[in-house]
Amino acid sequence: MGAPEVEAEASDGEGTGWADAITGLSEAQPAASFCAGGAGETEGDPRSGVGSEEEEGLERGNAFLLGELHKVGEVLVEVGSTSSSTHGWGPNAIESEEELESCIERLRSVALERGKADISVLRRRTITEDSGAKRKLHLADVEVRRRAGNPLEVRIAVVGNVDSGKSTMVGVLTRSMLDDGRGSARQKILKFSHEAQTGRTSSIGQHNLCISSTGEILNDSTFRQTQCGEVVARSSKLITMVDLAGHEKYFKTTAFGLTGNLPDYAMLIIGANHGLIGMCKEHLGIALALKIPSFFVITKIDICPEHIFNNTMKSLHAVLKKPGVRKIPIMVRTQDDVMTCARNIASDTIAPIFLTSSVTGEGLDLLRQFMNLIPQRYEWFGKMSLDPEFIIDETFAVPGVGTVVAGTVKSGVIGVNSTLLLGPDIADSSFKPIAIKSIHYKRMVVDKVVAGQTAALALKRVKRNQVRKGMALVASSFQPEASWEFDADIAILTHSTTIHLKYQAVIHCEIIRQAAKVVAMDCEKLRSGDRAIVRFRFLVRPEYVCRGTRFVFREGKTKGIGLVV
Repeated sequence: MGAPEVEAEASDGEGTGWADAITGLSEAQPAASFCAGGAGETEGDPRSGVGSEEEEGLERGNAFLLGELHKVGEVLVEVGSTSSSTHGWGPNAIESEEELESCIERLRSVALERGKADISVLRRRTITEDSGAKRKLHLADVEVRRRAGNPLEVRIAVVGNVDSGKSTMVGVLTRSMLDDGRGSARQKILKFSHEAQTGRTSSIGQHNLCISSTGEILNDSTFRQTQCGEVVARSSKLITMVDLAGHEKYFKTTAFGLTGNLPDYAMLIIGANHGLIGMCKEHLGIALALKIPSFFVITKIDICPEHIFNNTMKSLHAVLKKPGVRKIPIMVRTQDDVMTCARNIASDTIAPIFLTSSVTGEGLDLLRQFMNLIPQRYEWFGKMSLDPEFIIDETFAVPGVGTVVAGTVKSGVIGVNSTLLLGPDIADSSFKPIAIKSIHYKRMVVDKVVAGQTAALALKRVKRNQVRKGMALVASSFQPEASWEFDADIAILTHSTTIHLKYQAVIHCEIIRQAAKVVAMDCEKLRSGDRAIVRFRFLVRPEYVCRGTRFVFREGKTKGIGLVV
């Protein structure tokens, strides 16, 4: 395999970064298939076939609505829609405001009585029909969301360069307050004293934005993460914001957060006065490599001179238009833009850009509306019927409780007193049966957790030194085994020389973070832009690796992406 030329745009004088390498790939290179965003599939109109029998059409619309509420917990419908590609409900052409109001009331009663859900009317609009009649038609976009009980959870990884304002933005959103320009908002959410002193995040923090069934933000200035159970219990939707470190020194922690926390989306924070510098491109590159849809928040627009702001926007648009990225930038300035972006963000073909200030509050309302509307990216409902699998990303020893592990339920349902296999064991790499003593979900005691939720599980008769990050809890039907070696289809994004056998790199594969070396590959050597099937061997301990998992690997300035085969 030849070595295609990779556009090596200097990343602040430090060589080629993740994003530069990905954006340098051309469509002709096979490695580009790893990074190209796939267009989302648009579901058909639930009212297809609506004609003279209007009631039958409405029942079909109701069946679609109730099905989505049961599976996901929320659905965005268009009352009076004239298009067949949207989630329409009700008659096709509504010619009066009174008829529109009547349809909305009917939808409200159907949602409440049959779906135990509330509706919120997001916008009403009037359009002129293209046909010869030139009728004026009335439409309304309505969010239907199940009432509190089992909240829908959407995870957003907050990434960006150091000092771009990530923790401040998370503090402003989750505490419903404005910053004073000197870090008052970030002080509310930082975990350690050294973070508070330097103002720089060095750990992974998870913070909840709680939203009611009618779209109201339940967080206020008295909200505390340690006592959020009561607010979560009243929520219908949770936005879990995973606050990650921006400093280059903590890059491995940020990579672990992006791979191990299974985020639905990445929110890339860019300081308007600094632009796309430092680790900003690196974080964007990992999000592209893992195919995590991203949106961009430009902060500090209140203190940024106009010419610097224009340069920042120009460089962002240039990156988004490059071959390996190919995203359509959309400046979000109105509620219509919010609706368009929320409907299409999961397709990973657009890049919404928000202009905000944490001090003046400019642009924050549009960002909150967007977070209220964005859907879950993963199809968790289908995974609930599978056997349980839980990946561990944190371990604790809680006085009076014992060993507690925190992580994400990847599939199935886990209940109190369930027996699962814990492994790979630190001593002999086996999987040993253990029982679940109790379960906490967002500081609430619960009987069970389902696929897609993050939880803390207390384990019976397990010592703290027997568990570590990177282990998993799985059902016995999986017949799990720890692997020293695995085969992967990899693409080299950037490397200064050539890669041969015995090459070593750090693998970031979901919760796994360990050095591995290449013990076999299907070609003699690899250079930047090449793709190959290679066999990695872990250097420290065997791990539980699943087929089909995407991962990134790095070593110095060398970066690559891969898929476990």
